[in-house]
Amino acid sequence: MRKARFAALACIACSATAIALAGPFDQFKGKMKEGLYEYKMEMDMGQVAGMPPGMGKQNMSFQHCVTQQDIERGEMGKRDNKRSEKCEIKNFNMSGNTATYTMVCKEPDMTADNRITFASDGFKMDMKMAMNQRGQMMNMNQHMEGKYLGPCKK
Repeated sequence: MRKARFAALACIACSATAIALAGPFDQFKGKMKEGLYEYKMEMDMGQVAGMPPGMGKQNMSFQHCVTQQDIERGEMGKRDNKRSEKCEIKNFNMSGNTATYTMVCKEPDMTADNRITFASDGFKMDMKMAMNQRGQMMNMNQHMEGKYLGPCKK
């Protein structure tokens, strides 16, 4: 159970960090507003070796205050910036309020195809990821929604 939980948390960190990377994500500026957001994530890692059926599905939610500085730096979903220097964005395309891109990381060894659509009250993001976890490939689908709740609480 610990292995599945660790893998799930690693996947969350990787996908949430995607929004914090520089470069093409400058195009995300203006797509979100300053304030408190609620993030909901649904992950499906499929059948995890050695685990009972259904253990590969995880859900979590959390709240995060997005500041004007976060928006200016393109860090709207930042939770962990340590991974960003080991990742590269490829095939970035922004059309209207929707962006698609592939994130390729070296540590951990993973590739994630992402689609994010911004709305006036937040965003929706879908990701399909393949990650090498100690010599075994793990595939995961993730859906994440960020909903604007109002001003940040002080």
